[in-house]
Amino acid sequence: MMRKLITAAVLLGCVGMAQAQDSLPGVVTALGFGTIDPAMAKTNAQARMLAKRAAQLDAQRQLSEQVKGIEIRAGSTVEEYEVRSDIIATRVKTWLQGTVVVDEKVYESEGTWVAEVTLGICLTNEAEICKQKESLEAISNAANQN
Repeated sequence: MMRKLITAAVLLGCVGMAQAQDSLPGVVTALGFGTIDPAMAKTNAQARMLAKRAAQLDAQRQLSEQVKGIEIRAGSTVEEYEVRSDIIATRVKTWLQGTVVVDEKVYESEGTWVAEVTLGICLTNEAEICKQKESLEAISNAANQN
């Protein structure tokens, strides 16, 4: 029962973000960036793939933050009215399923390979890229019937 409520809350919370995007109705998207110094790779092809993978991971992290949220922990040490240390840590823990690549670009800029990858999660089956995918709406409906 609790899982059904959480799924419904996530679905309802994301619909507002997805509706703001006219080109892909019913899709939450995130743009990730990745770079790699060509000297770190054996070939240009490997450098391109490493930059693309870094961009995908960045986009997945951003999607996770949108769908699940982000945990922030902070601590400060004050001594004699002066801050001695200030630590802020963020953490995202989630499970993503059914992401789709909406767009990707890999190019060389100033001697570095740069990749931009846009990933999306289908909330509904309205967008063309979601027609053959299982949307969060369908998953939520199936959970509510059980």
